[in-house]
Parts: sequence; structure tokens; C-alpha cells
Amino acid sequence: MADMLALTLLSLLQLFTTNLATLLVIRIALGMAIAVEYTVGTALLMEWVPAKRYFAAYLVGTFTSGFGDRTWQVILASSAIVSTLAGLQRLVVRQPESPRWLASKGRIIEAINLVHRYVGEDYTVHPAPQVEVKKGAWRMLFSKKYRRRTLVGGLFYACQTFPFFGISIFLPILMENMNVTNPLVTQLLYYALMIAGVLVGIVLSNRLPRRYFLIGTFLASAAFLLVLSIWYQAPLALTLILFSLFSLTISAALVIDYAYPNELFDASIRTSGVGMCIAISRIGAVAGTFMLPIISNAWGSQAIFIICGTVLLIGGIICYQWAPETSLRFAKHNRSTINEPSGSRVTSSRYSDSTID
Repeated sequence: MADMLALTLLSLLQLFTTNLATLLVIRIALGMAIAVEYTVGTALLMEWVPAKRYFAAYLVGTFTSGFGDRTWQVILASSAIVSTLAGLQRLVVRQPESPRWLASKGRIIEAINLVHRYVGEDYTVHPAPQVEVKKGAWRMLFSKKYRRRTLVGGLFYACQTFPFFGISIFLPILMENMNVTNPLVTQLLYYALMIAGVLVGIVLSNRLPRRYFLIGTFLASAAFLLVLSIWYQAPLALTLILFSLFSLTISAALVIDYAYPNELFDASIRTSGVGMCIAISRIGAVAGTFMLPIISNAWGSQAIFIICGTVLLIGGIICYQWAPETSLRFAKHNRSTINEPSGSRVTSSRYSDSTID
């Protein structure tokens, strides 16, 4: 709740400055607040709700007008609307606390009551000893026990964000270089397909093993871009079909970004682990945002498709080699499994294999 308040205030501050240095400080502070939400907020929400993403930002940027020289400030400050709504939702609806956190603090009755209310009477919470995370927790992420999980969680995320941020932000340039005559319609189609892809991703991620989902989405999206790069002079209709399939696949893959890093780590070190994975992933986001326009100017869109497709292919290879299976429904049938996390657990009193962690 405090983080949503900070996001709202920082967003609104952008309306009151045109100084570049001041704006830079505000944007950095916004980035830090968003990072808090990525780590703490998603770790909590993943216990209660399925992962979803919405792509309204492009529509806001495209259709916001009528503010003259202040239009760019209004676009930047529009994030205050989303953070205000999220903050009010958490205040009014009262987002339930983490049962694992309550159990780790000895508040087992509160944890059980929450589980009964939101999950069902058939479920309960196993008490866990109070866990004190030592100052060396960050070093623990690269210990023998956690090293692979940390690197896989960060690298798969980075390999996704590199093409996603780069292509999404510089889509108009790509469309122009691909000789698309109506870039606005194509861009709206791209984002509509991304919304559809999220819905597809939610369905598939709940039915497939995590490893298969990760590997499959990486290889499929890489294939679509690499075919585009090889057959660069393909008919316009085929080009749009391939690009649409890429949009659908990459957006479906994003659904796993919130769930998988949270599942890689024990409850005692989960927030630190997720934070480290996201920190590594931002390298991909920054690289995609800054490198792709330079590459486009130097070598054209074909080079972008080759590089982004190669990054996605590398992500698929990384997941094939090292990504553990974290879904308990499929872990027992897969050699590349993760050990069941220690600490407090929410389990079914009726079915012994219905463990949630």
C-alpha cells in the first residue's frame, strides 16, 4: 500500500517540472518504487491470484492529445491513475497477508483462518520455525544450493525482456522499415494480439509443466523472428502473419515472469531471490531499449530480427539445460526438478499431494 502511494506521488510530480535533471531523479525514484512492487508485491499476490498483464500504455500514448507542450508530461503522469486504483483496491478490498509470513512469525491461527477463508476449509498451514534471514542472504543466492536457480531466473527473464522492450518501444520504426503502409493499425493489432497472448498464456501455463512452457515459448518466438530475418522480402501478408504469431507467443511467455521466479526460492529467501532475478532481467530490458534503435539505424530491421531471435534461442537453450520444474503436479515425473521449498506450507488436509508453495 505504501509503495502504491509513492508511485502515485512520484508520477504526479512529473507534471510540475520540465527540468531534465529533476525529471531524471523522479524517473529513477519511480524505477525503484516499481522494483519494490516487482519483488514484494508480486511475491504476495502470487499466493492469491493468477498472473495477468495489461497493455493499455500504448493506447494512452497514442491517443493522448490536446495538452500542447505538456502532452508528454501528461503521458508520463498517467501512471498515477493505475497506481491510485491499485492502492485503493488494496485499501478497500484489503489484500490478505501472506500465510507463510504469518506462520514464520508464529501467528499460525491468523494464517490458518486466511487459508480457510480464501482457499478452502480442506486446506491448512503447517507451522514453521521463525526464520531470521542473515545479512549474508544475498551471498546465499549464489551458493551451491541457489546458484542455478538465481541464474536461470535472471537469465530467462533477461532474454525475454530484451526483444520485448526493444520491439514494443520501437515498433513504429520496425513497421516503417518493413514497408507497412498503415503502421498505426498494425501497431494496434500488435497490442491486441499481446492481450490475446496473455489469455492464451494463462491457460497454457496452468496446464503445461513450467519447463515445457518456458522452452516452447522461447523456441517458437525465436523461430518466427528468425524466419522473418531470413525471408525478409516475403509477401506483406506472410510478414504480418509471422509477426502476429511472434506477438502472440512472446506475450503468452510473459505470464510466467511473475510465477516462476517466486517458485524458484524457499520462503525464507524468496523476496531476495526474486529481487535478484528482476535486477538481472533489467540488463536485458536496458540493452533492448538502447541497442535496438542503434542497430536499426546501422543495419535495418532485418538485423533486429536476427539479434532478437538469437537472444530468444539462447534463452530456450538456457531453460533446456538448467531450468528446474517447479510445478508440483509435474515435478515428480521430471528429472530436472526443484527440491520442495522448506518453511511454512499450505497443504490440503484431504489430498496429500495438494501442496502449495
